[in-house]
Amino acid sequence: MDVKLAKPPLPLNGVHWSSANRWIIGTSAQAFIIAPQFTVAGGIPTKHEVCAAIESTQNIEAVCVLDELPASFPFPNALVLLASDSTIRIFASKKNPELENWQEVGSGRFERGAEHICSIASVVMAAPHGDAMPVVACGSMGGSVSLVGLGVTDEDADTIGSTSVLKFAACRSAVSYLAWLPDAQRQNPADMCVLAVGAADGTVQLWGVARDLSQASVLSTICERDWRPVTAHGVAKDLLILVKLGQVITIDLRDIHNPTVQSVALGVTQTIVTCVIDERRDRAYIGTYNFEIIVLGRQNGQWYRATEEETPLREAMKKTIVRSFTTKFNMQRLFLRGMMVSQNGRYLTFVADDQVNWDVLRDGAEVTRIHFHQLGDWTLDDSKRVLEQIATGGYHGNLRYNLWDVLDGESADSIGALAKYLSQKCTLGSAGERQQWRFMLSLVGSILEDDQYKSLVAEARSQALDHHVKGLFDYISLMLRDSKYTVTDEDQVYLAQLHWAVHQPAYADIIGHLPVVMDNSNEITEGDCPVCHMDVCSVTLAILKSPGSDQCSTCMAKRKHVDVGHPESLAGTILTKFPQCPFCKGRFYPAVV
Repeated sequence: MDVKLAKPPLPLNGVHWSSANRWIIGTSAQAFIIAPQFTVAGGIPTKHEVCAAIESTQNIEAVCVLDELPASFPFPNALVLLASDSTIRIFASKKNPELENWQEVGSGRFERGAEHICSIASVVMAAPHGDAMPVVACGSMGGSVSLVGLGVTDEDADTIGSTSVLKFAACRSAVSYLAWLPDAQRQNPADMCVLAVGAADGTVQLWGVARDLSQASVLSTICERDWRPVTAHGVAKDLLILVKLGQVITIDLRDIHNPTVQSVALGVTQTIVTCVIDERRDRAYIGTYNFEIIVLGRQNGQWYRATEEETPLREAMKKTIVRSFTTKFNMQRLFLRGMMVSQNGRYLTFVADDQVNWDVLRDGAEVTRIHFHQLGDWTLDDSKRVLEQIATGGYHGNLRYNLWDVLDGESADSIGALAKYLSQKCTLGSAGERQQWRFMLSLVGSILEDDQYKSLVAEARSQALDHHVKGLFDYISLMLRDSKYTVTDEDQVYLAQLHWAVHQPAYADIIGHLPVVMDNSNEITEGDCPVCHMDVCSVTLAILKSPGSDQCSTCMAKRKHVDVGHPESLAGTILTKFPQCPFCKGRFYPAVV
């Protein structure tokens, strides 16, 4: 997809991938958020589009993303910009993140000179007791690092500011690179998080940071001074890869105090701008500014340069560019901006453009592009393996986007074969897994054209409804037998909605045990849920599209708002038991009217 930018992407760390399946591209003047777009609300995404552009009055030096924010944080989506005047600016979106509703919710300014900030990195730090805390690490020209814990400073205005700050001297030269290592925490004490600090003189150290930001200490030194600063890194489970000019450094983090360090020489290269790790294939893909692709392989714990794979991969990626670019470009002058491996390992997705697009004298198009390159060893069995992981909850991010990663670009025969596979799985596993198989099959049905496969989907919808409704009504019936639960006015409305939604003989005995409720069936127009187009939503999520609803941050489904004044009401108990969206597992947050 083409992304129209007024300025080129930042040369280093200007491209990020969010766990919410969004690209963040930073330029010197704006930060662009590119999100998957859906043909219908709640369907499988078919393309990506720019959904927001955040303006900056000062030149932007760096961008970082705050991912997987805790429920106590008032915004489900946030990012941090480092401005040229040493100001940290926090932007967030409280409503649908695919809309242009981002706003600045906080900022902090550092001094000039030695205190001038030149690098940032963010993490959500799990606290040993209480809620997790978003933390931004800020590296200065004088070699110090400031760790800023973010929280609400004005609840009425939802203003975000620093709730705690830890500052320490890290190195003798400017802190040019920072990287949090969340997966290195597995072998560490529960009260410590790990931060890699790279200096302009080439030194790299691992620091242990107390989760309450009370102290920080050096754990180990990775690189001594060689005047080649780190320009890119990749992080995986127990693994950190740092890339310098002409050198790759792999660090086995299983022993954080005495890590195993290996160096792989790259020879003469231009500036390296990106590094991603493919754990499934035991590969690391490294990209230079001039679109040279370097591949590292791992065998028996040792990393090596897989030179025989580099040329075929680079040529295949160029063919992907030729097929997808819709603007004029010069293949000989390609610039690589960033790469990532899709969450299921099918795509090597990358951002690239060419110098012609930024040549003002030649009236360039000012366009960069996101490309999706399917790796050559992906098979139908891999797709089935991913579907198995999704059904058992072993996936990360949005459910629908995971399905897109499996189905995008597949032939009708392949999609039909996967529909058959899902249909067979609908009768196996636990009740929860069967429910997930049926829901996935209903989503796949939105892109099926063959009538024989559509019949499978219709059957799955009916089975999913039966399973979900019976479980919900069994739970309601059990709760009504407990005398401590009183039926409030709020419950009257909630139960009336359930009574209207389900008029099936199989549940007549359960409905018969419900208290007398308001019959508002004449006032409600029957219809499918606008989010997932399944009747089951009208049972579990109650009054849809109402201003007093909560909204799922991922798929935008709404559930009935429960007033905090009735903590023991029946409706409150039900929604406490089901705190996550039953379809995409995203958390709910209050809708803004």
